[in-house]
Amino acid sequence: SAAMNFLLMDKYKTAISPLLMWTMHLPSNRAPEKRQKRRALISSFLSGGLAGGTVTTALYPIEFVRTRLAMDVGRGTADAPRLYPGGMRDVCTSIWRADGWRGFYQGYGVALAGVVVYRALHLGGYDAVKTEILHSRGHRVSLGDFRIVGEKNNNVLSGSNNTLTMGERYLAAQIVSITAGTACYPIDSIRRRMMMQAGVPIEVRLYKNSLDCFRKVLASEGIRGFFLGIGPNLVRSFGAAL
Repeated sequence: SAAMNFLLMDKYKTAISPLLMWTMHLPSNRAPEKRQKRRALISSFLSGGLAGGTVTTALYPIEFVRTRLAMDVGRGTADAPRLYPGGMRDVCTSIWRADGWRGFYQGYGVALAGVVVYRALHLGGYDAVKTEILHSRGHRVSLGDFRIVGEKNNNVLSGSNNTLTMGERYLAAQIVSITAGTACYPIDSIRRRMMMQAGVPIEVRLYKNSLDCFRKVLASEGIRGFFLGIGPNLVRSFGAAL
């Protein structure tokens, strides 16, 4: 998943570049350097969001099955028998019988919205933070290939060069990871709740749809209900930053 996100981000960035280059010819009162910088930031956020949306659409059924199996861990006693003793096969069979192929996409709408925002902030945000740091040091953004060009000696500094120290890169990644994870956690919480009721008879389901889930959680649990389990998620962000 992570590998596909980075791969597709570069692909989308390449695809978006000609359109952003064309907008540079539109009349504007801003300095060309500021316009290039803004378009580079837009490209980072937009390509990150599109990459996340594409990967989620392709892999959502797998993530869905994984979540259901994870929630079945710890069961298996006489008082609490396992719901899916056959593992993945039982999950897929029960959902298919109850909801058909649509059952594997329970909560997909809110998940897609959440992951587009999350990946835009996570992948695009990291790119944007690095660009801002380099820009503050007197380098300008070259929009055509998204390089950083030195102001004084006009040297081209590739994004993969050690222009930033390892500590600066990690700090930037950590800030972006925590910010994106916290901002998008309520959406992820709703997605998981919708996942867990797939395969359950319609008449006994707690939530009709994602909006109904949002309303009921807010009414019964308040804002804190959307952030249950965020602690381990923040701890995991330290690894995500790496």
